[in-house]
Amino acid sequence: MTVEEKVKKIVEQMGVTYLFENWQAANVRLDKMQLPAVMYVLPSSGNLNVGPMQMKDFPNCMIAFMDKIKHDSSGEENDQVIERCKSLAREFILNVNRSRMFEPVQGDIPYSVFYDKLDVNVTGIVIQLPLKETRGFVMCPTKTVKEIVYGTSAEG
Repeated sequence: MTVEEKVKKIVEQMGVTYLFENWQAANVRLDKMQLPAVMYVLPSSGNLNVGPMQMKDFPNCMIAFMDKIKHDSSGEENDQVIERCKSLAREFILNVNRSRMFEPVQGDIPYSVFYDKLDVNVTGIVIQLPLKETRGFVMCPTKTVKEIVYGTSAEG
């Protein structure tokens, strides 16, 4: 299972819409989607951790939590949505930790607030955190490189 598949599984258990996109594609798709939504923004960097028996992916993740807001909303109305989005972020982090698919998320997690970032009227927060897989590709010495990486033999 890839990191993205693991994140998707966690978000789907929360019962909200999941999106894995860049900001431009999300701008188009969000107009037709049920909100609130959690978007895993395409990762721009990370690390591959190579150990003696496993190779793990440690992407630097940007996760957005958003909900609809009416056009020209007051500061108080925006703040209510922001607080709901922070609650979604807390739920996500707790579910990440309970999933045991990643090393526990701890310490300070920076977030930024967005308004008017997209054409659709949404407000939300974005958190940035490294998600470190607890299990990666098992590097079995009796398998070929293709079998380890792609799950198939060199012939298939």
